[in-house]
Amino acid sequence: MNDAAMALLIKCKQEAQAGVDYSPRDGAICPWCGCKAKIYRTMPWVGGVRVRYHRCHESGCAMHALNITIKSVQEDPTI
Repeated sequence: MNDAAMALLIKCKQEAQAGVDYSPRDGAICPWCGCKAKIYRTMPWVGGVRVRYHRCHESGCAMHALNITIKSVQEDPTI
């Protein structure tokens, strides 16, 4: 893997750990491949925020190959 690809992977991993946006319509999008990631754990609402954890299941995706968890954050706009 070249330096540019390694830097991109590190950036995507950091984004996945920090939390990507969650859309009730589209779910959470994998920061590496852009596919919809599957939910494997949903936390309860705390205030107006709900956190979910996802995994990408696209076979050619680096996030899938490295089993990197993707955190998503959903905010309730009514609160």
